[in-house]
Amino acid sequence: ERFPRSEGSPAARLPLYTNFRSGARILAAADTIIGPIPDAQRPDPDKELRPDPANGEGEVAVARHMDEWTEARSIAERVVALRATGAAWSDVAVLCRTSRLFGLLQRAFDEHDVPVEIVGLAGLLKQPEVVEVLAYARAVHDPKASVALARILLGPRYRVGFKDLALVARLATHESKLMLEYMTEDDVEAEPFLFAEALERLDEVEGLSDQARTRLTAFRDELRALRQEARKPVGEFLGEVIRRIGILDELDADLDRPRALGARRNLAAFLDEVHAFEPVEGELTLRAFLDYVDAVEELDKQDWAPVQPSDEDSVKVMTIHVAKGLEFDHVFVPGVAHGYLPNPTIPQNPAERGKSLDFELQGDAKVLPSFDGNVSRFKTALAAQEIVEERRTAYVALTRARRTLSVSGAFWYGDNNMPKKPSLFLDELMAWGASTGSASIQHGPEEPGHENPMLGLRQGFVRPWPGPARPDDADALFPGGWRAAAIDGIQPSLVEALPVADRAAFEALAAERRALAAHLREREALDARPGGERPPTTVSVGGVVDYTTCPKRFYWTSVRPLPRFSGPAARIGTEIHRWIERRASGQGQLLETDDAIDLTHEELAGDPGRVERLRRSFLASRFAGVVPLFAERAFLLRVGAFTVSGRIDAIYGEPAGPWEVVDWKTGAGIAAPMQLELYGLACVEIWGKAPEDVTLSYCYLAKDEVVSQPMGDPAEVRARVEASLEAIGAGVFDPIPGAWCTHCDFKGFCDVGRAWLAANA
Repeated sequence: ERFPRSEGSPAARLPLYTNFRSGARILAAADTIIGPIPDAQRPDPDKELRPDPANGEGEVAVARHMDEWTEARSIAERVVALRATGAAWSDVAVLCRTSRLFGLLQRAFDEHDVPVEIVGLAGLLKQPEVVEVLAYARAVHDPKASVALARILLGPRYRVGFKDLALVARLATHESKLMLEYMTEDDVEAEPFLFAEALERLDEVEGLSDQARTRLTAFRDELRALRQEARKPVGEFLGEVIRRIGILDELDADLDRPRALGARRNLAAFLDEVHAFEPVEGELTLRAFLDYVDAVEELDKQDWAPVQPSDEDSVKVMTIHVAKGLEFDHVFVPGVAHGYLPNPTIPQNPAERGKSLDFELQGDAKVLPSFDGNVSRFKTALAAQEIVEERRTAYVALTRARRTLSVSGAFWYGDNNMPKKPSLFLDELMAWGASTGSASIQHGPEEPGHENPMLGLRQGFVRPWPGPARPDDADALFPGGWRAAAIDGIQPSLVEALPVADRAAFEALAAERRALAAHLREREALDARPGGERPPTTVSVGGVVDYTTCPKRFYWTSVRPLPRFSGPAARIGTEIHRWIERRASGQGQLLETDDAIDLTHEELAGDPGRVERLRRSFLASRFAGVVPLFAERAFLLRVGAFTVSGRIDAIYGEPAGPWEVVDWKTGAGIAAPMQLELYGLACVEIWGKAPEDVTLSYCYLAKDEVVSQPMGDPAEVRARVEASLEAIGAGVFDPIPGAWCTHCDFKGFCDVGRAWLAANA
């Protein structure tokens, strides 16, 4: 009825009742799980999938094990056996209800030299190498991330002891108590003195061992450098973290090659996930990505989020929720135990959880339980409904298999004191397999016993550290070790043994590499500064203006960035600039009629109506009725060893005629001429304008005033800019006090600025 033919008669229904993926026994096993779902909860109660005869019967195996480690090793052994019969690694998938199972699965695969790909972010977040990278990201982003700081400092890279960390923490606690003594009622939102702040004052920490002080200082300096790197795109920043912390070098030196290769694959897959992530709102920032990571980790139950595994020949390990739409020749579904599959946790309960969506508003409201006033009965109905949903989840997992399907569960998972109860689904499959003979059944132990055989298992995986400096490399081929054999067999000069043509090619390549190495060392020597600080090689126009005003302010803004206050006045300026830009593109009238928010920026600034006054000032100016030649025109200007980046508010004129460069000012102060002079220099050197054809104008909207000046001598402007940039490169950041100190964000810890303010009060 919903899709009638052209003459109005109902269209014919063409049911899709044939499964072209799975063998007959695999489909029968899946039907055993989905069968108990009531007809009322089926979109088509009479529908029953039929297997395509071309797929054959398929194989189904069902097993129960004592513990998770035994189950994982059994899967690894079965995968190796499949490989021996000609199957590719990528023909195999392991689908888990929870990513918590990934750790031991990867360990078991590593022991059997099976390459593994962890598919999906949720599983990767459990891998230790990814956890380590995220710890650095959290420490860089959030000064309050004490857990991340402790993980790094207590870890193998810095190895700071508990006693020394406690001494640093004592300083933070002491300073917090002092702050509380001086706090007033207006300071209720003041932050406590943080451990990260104490790292900046290590000279005040008494009793630190020499080694701890050295390591904490090194970590503090590294954290400063990473905070600068955090301004890069998130993927590039996390790649820089991986490079800086030396995790790839450690993996290259790891004697456990399968484990090391697996870790490298996990890091590569993690970076792929980072590059693929797009936030719902706004641009991708480190904070947005970490918020997303936190949300993924906190989910009790995953949402369906299908992904596409790589083409690499490796076993794909993933959660069921990312496997929808995929298919594999051989599928393993471990962890079929009560609490994992099925997982009876009730994620949505509007009667008790305020964040739960009312069932009446959900798309499947017709099949969901209704609340009749009895909370206990409602929870029972919700639990039963959750088992129905878990059956659908299990059905998806089982029907991913083409040729073989292996389903297994165990009693003991992790270091729990209590075993898991047998899974209803595993019992149903065993009963079906025993009654029909369509599956091989391994009943395993009938009872879990009283003691968890997994206790202490993970500690046994930890290798002694540090390992031997020179591991034993003897084997049947090289009884004395391959290193000794290589040394004994080396030629006096490998280069001399090369043919003439090859020797010339070698010498040319070596000369090229030596030149590159010399260049890199020269750059490092030029860029290196005490404390590891490196001035930026790209400076914004605002940065140049900041430096000419006060070099110290530039230092705290760009070299060693500190938080700056973005007050209502700055936000008003941004809003006006965007409004003018929209008008220039013809969008202004569509957006001016928006209702004002409850509390506007001008109200926050104590100046109600300011935005409207600034808009009226622009509309009354000579620029309102003219379409600019360019609006928000970006440029990059090369000056010596530096690049100056900028964005011109507006350029009025004709392409081949005179230009007027305009910058909108919403504040009451007088702007520095350097900003417009740099814009004029860009017009001359980048777009080829003659200096006499360029007029520079500040439009002060708050004062209804336009101040214009002709473009000066470009050589003189360039000389002044070069002098400032050379001083930045030389590390000259001495403060220059003046009236600007009054509103400086950094005056709280600038002794020179405070002294000037006191003298000129």
